Amino acid sequence: MKQKIPVIILLVLSLLLITYITPSFLHNKQHEISNNQLVASHIYGLIAGSVERPIGISTGLSSDEFLIRALEQEEETNPKAMEAMMSSFLSAITNQFGYAATFVVSEKTKRFYTPTGIAKIVNPQDDPYDNWYPIFIDNGLDVAVETDRDQLFDYRWSIFINARIKDDEGNTLGVCRIGLFMEDFQKMLQEVEKEYQVKINLIDTQGLVQVDTNFNNIKNAYISDALSDGANDKAFTHVKKGKSGFRMTRYMPSLRWYLVVQGNNIIQAQTKGIISIVLIYFFIIHAILYFLFDQKKVQHHDLVKSSLPEDELTGLPNRNYLKESYGELGVFNTTRYKSLVVFDIDHFKIVNDGRDGDKIVLAIVELAKTALDDRGIMFRWSGDEFVLFLEMDSYEAEERFTDFCEQSQKELDVTVSVGIVDVDLSVSIKTNYYRAVQACYAVKEAGGNGVGKR
Repeated sequence: MKQKIPVIILLVLSLLLITYITPSFLHNKQHEISNNQLVASHIYGLIAGSVERPIGISTGLSSDEFLIRALEQEEETNPKAMEAMMSSFLSAITNQFGYAATFVVSEKTKRFYTPTGIAKIVNPQDDPYDNWYPIFIDNGLDVAVETDRDQLFDYRWSIFINARIKDDEGNTLGVCRIGLFMEDFQKMLQEVEKEYQVKINLIDTQGLVQVDTNFNNIKNAYISDALSDGANDKAFTHVKKGKSGFRMTRYMPSLRWYLVVQGNNIIQAQTKGIISIVLIYFFIIHAILYFLFDQKKVQHHDLVKSSLPEDELTGLPNRNYLKESYGELGVFNTTRYKSLVVFDIDHFKIVNDGRDGDKIVLAIVELAKTALDDRGIMFRWSGDEFVLFLEMDSYEAEERFTDFCEQSQKELDVTVSVGIVDVDLSVSIKTNYYRAVQACYAVKEAGGNGVGKR
């Protein structure tokens, strides 16, 4: 008891100090949250202003009477004359609005028209970079924004606005496309990040980073935690991160992406308040250390566990395993794998909120193992997303995972979206993975609960 008396005294003093300093502390904290909201709203306006114009131009082009009639009569027009006519049209658009990346793809002929002529014939089977076209055609949207590399401009990262061209009866004639070079967008964001000491990202509905000032993070990093903030298009959410950090999230309906702003609070308290807060932490920390186990050991254990190549819940290999086995930009070092599968649980946040998410994940893994049939390897990629390398062709994989989707809905009352591709040994694992992700996203855009194969 004698040993506890000093600690009790310290705790009492801490409570008194908290009572004294809390009003001032909360006032400053609320002031910071208001400032963060203003900064985030300013950033939202800058981004919206940068993309609304090209979205409007792309939408306007899609309803241009000349373009519609030209595509309707394309097959009856001499190819050279058609190429010259479209080249002239797109050159005029480029000169008028200043966007170098301005294209039109015909649905009938799959010709890729540019201001300098026909660049190619779109064929996703031969060129994975053409996958954007069937994905957009199949999603049913009139306008969509995506991040991709531009083959016509040295594979530079770009933000593309795709708009569907339709005839009077609503039939698709093609797609007009305007591209914004990512580096131009990044310059604006870098200035804002430097001015306000924040980190800005645009992420899709799966948490995958679409825009970042660091090229290495584009379509390679996830901010999945932001999806659980419950953001909408009306206002920013404000979530505390760690000891002094914050994250603000808001949905941008014109992009169908989330804007995420992250930073650290700088509390402008009086010197007396700061000293009191330091003392409070000092007293409380010592009291906790007196009564509780050594936290350093626990933290060290957690750190080691987080770096293991095995997922704790499912026992499956994880992304760390893949990096250790193949490297960050590795390629397949064997011909045994014929197809690659990506799947995740539809609306998992809703499922997780209403049911035991861990049990659902474990049950889904067991059903997936049945489909896998010990003919390959399965990774837990992130949360409810899984990646599989299969020792079977994509046609057999499609049959097995169609059954997998049906069993998931029947036995677990959850639906799953699956993307399947044939493994291309000439490109990196990451490229194969993104192709499968695109096929999976296409299924999700169509409502989920199914298999997409590219």
